[in-house]
Amino acid sequence: MHCGTDIVQISRIADMASRHGHSLGRFFTAQELSYCQRPDGTWRAESLAGIFAAKEALFKALGTGFRQGKWTDVEVCHDSLGAPYYQFHGYYAQAVPLKTEQPPSLSIAHDGDYAIAFTVLG
Repeated sequence: MHCGTDIVQISRIADMASRHGHSLGRFFTAQELSYCQRPDGTWRAESLAGIFAAKEALFKALGTGFRQGKWTDVEVCHDSLGAPYYQFHGYYAQAVPLKTEQPPSLSIAHDGDYAIAFTVLG
């Protein structure tokens, strides 16, 4: 079993979104951006930070850090009850099954100015 965790300062991601909103597609998929954008066009920075932390936690659980593929090869989705889970594309669609037969477990939380994610590869 392998696990990974990451914590992100929400204000750092909010600043990135306000200054570089056009380049968020480097880190987030279109589905993730849609999930994090409010109807008025502003960003739910706590959700962006949680998704960012979830990707970092996965890279740590894999034991590799982010070295190959693209950030958007890892997508954080949410089920009908809001629970997060991963979808894999490209490089990670092949790399993750080499490390685990079960889908990775994922938990995301945010409070105050921090978002945290925890991933377990079983």
